[in-house]
Amino acid sequence: MANLQKFRAHESLNADTAANWDIQTVNSITTAESYDVSDYHTVHLISTQDIYFEFTDSSTDALATANTLYLMGGDTIYSLKVPRGLGDTIYLWIEDKSGSGASVRMVLS
Repeated sequence: MANLQKFRAHESLNADTAANWDIQTVNSITTAESYDVSDYHTVHLISTQDIYFEFTDSSTDALATANTLYLMGGDTIYSLKVPRGLGDTIYLWIEDKSGSGASVRMVLS
């Protein structure tokens, strides 16, 4: 029998919930750093400098900056959905694009 359900229930309702709101310590990022975000739905972050980011299932450095997206530094708060399907453990990798150091504030929810 064909699966005719296009969206899951929460997607059909356009509802989004999170049980956690964990404020992380401000970090000064120069080289690639990883954060285990497996237990969260969304990463909210703001950075003083442009930063590369990538989600992986590996705890070893996986950033290939030539191909990786980046977020512009400044006053913008970015909310990134944690992708499912990568594996049981999901890491967010971030690295300062300029190499001079970026101050990153992050909340996991």
